[in-house]
Amino acid sequence: MPLTPQTEPTPLPDLAEFGDVMLVGGTFDPPHLAHTGLAEAARDLVAPGAQLYFVPAARSPHKETGPDAGDGDRITMLRVAIAPIEDTHVWTDEIDRARSGEPSYWFRTLERARQLVGEDRRLLFLIGADQALSFHRWSEPGRILELADVVVINRGEVRSKSELETRLKDTPFMSELVDAWCDVPSMDISATDVRDALASENESDLTGVLSREVASYIGRHGLYRD
Repeated sequence: MPLTPQTEPTPLPDLAEFGDVMLVGGTFDPPHLAHTGLAEAARDLVAPGAQLYFVPAARSPHKETGPDAGDGDRITMLRVAIAPIEDTHVWTDEIDRARSGEPSYWFRTLERARQLVGEDRRLLFLIGADQALSFHRWSEPGRILELADVVVINRGEVRSKSELETRLKDTPFMSELVDAWCDVPSMDISATDVRDALASENESDLTGVLSREVASYIGRHGLYRD
């Protein structure tokens, strides 16, 4: 697929001169403790010392509707959520380039990240096993795997490497995805469930789900209320 004209990539904040870089994409609507905790755990297992970048999507090409919260609120909540985690940042490139109407295709994001980190550094990206099941339907999946190393963690219905292999049987890129499996603690938190609890004002359902700081931000700004 030919590249369309684009702006220059948004700089990666506080990018170190050396070392690995890991990206985590998503809408983060809102960012919850599974987003941050699982990404940190995977980073520490697969690429200790890597800089971890959360990449909020302007609009996921795989979803029919956009985020409930605005871009500015999601960026701020992410920054609040990751503040306690060392070497972790928010990269707003997908939101910034959406001003030209471009959707958040991940291969484009990785091309732009590779441009910033250079060819000699290890670039990784993290996806949940639920995303791995549909990876062959993403735009340019082969190109994605050329640009960066995938890391797959247990999310959704897939809880083990063997189960992932069974579910991916005879699909393209099965071996690459299975080999990329990383065991992290299970955290059954869904952003949809978080939004539903906030909309119905069931705050007790959010204990251990949102950081106190993110919950406070949501309350102050009245987000996700019907």
